[in-house]
Amino acid sequence: MLEPYEFLDELEGEHRSWLAPFDGRYLRKFENLLKGNYEAAMTEAAVRRLLERHGVAVEPNEDLTGASKQPDLFCTHARQEFYVEVTCISIEKATKKTGLPVDPRETGFRSYSSLNDAFWAACKGKVTQCAGLDHPALVAVGTHHAQASALCVSEPHAEMLLTGETKIAWNLDLTTGSQAGDTYLSTELHFATFLKRDPSVEVAFRRGPIAGLLLCGFGVDPPECLGILHPNPEHHFDPAALENIRFCEVTLDRANGTLATSWAATPK
Repeated sequence: MLEPYEFLDELEGEHRSWLAPFDGRYLRKFENLLKGNYEAAMTEAAVRRLLERHGVAVEPNEDLTGASKQPDLFCTHARQEFYVEVTCISIEKATKKTGLPVDPRETGFRSYSSLNDAFWAACKGKVTQCAGLDHPALVAVGTHHAQASALCVSEPHAEMLLTGETKIAWNLDLTTGSQAGDTYLSTELHFATFLKRDPSVEVAFRRGPIAGLLLCGFGVDPPECLGILHPNPEHHFDPAALENIRFCEVTLDRANGTLATSWAATPK
């Protein structure tokens, strides 16, 4: 059986070639990361390839002195410039979070958990790194776990990263004890990436420096990739800059106390 990431040898060489024209310290940092955390290094390479395949010009952006934390990549597209910070959910961690086996050849029905808490935690840890920038910043969270890539990078899971985990609810007629009206979805905003409970306004925004997340499943070919957008970021990201990636956004209706998600139309 092949190791889960053995097929990435070609990408490793490609990324070295991409880094070669830049300051030599970037290549040395990549080589060190390969030795220390191979999956993290290859996630960065895979995100760079994904961006370039969308017509984005990509440059390394990490501070070489270590004096400050900066996003990994600076990106230029005809529609806008933006930053991307890359982080990795390891195959081991994805297995523990989801209960899915590493070997994609294992078949048969099984229950599994989502990766949403891991996506949420990755975003939470990158706010400072994305603060004070002159352009929008995306956090790309990738995994090389094959089955988690196929099953957990999905539209229903992405929507719940915006609304929080939802549950079926209904109102009760207190006089009869029976259901009054139709069932609906309710949320306490648990694992909502960009929203939180606030006593003064009920729902408030958070993590404004991050314009959105890219959820990347690199364990399948072609990769699974979806985006979610912050409803009120410091800098808005134009999803048309990554036109083949579907982005979800959430709308807050304070008057009615409701949240609604919608998927941005793919530009023609």
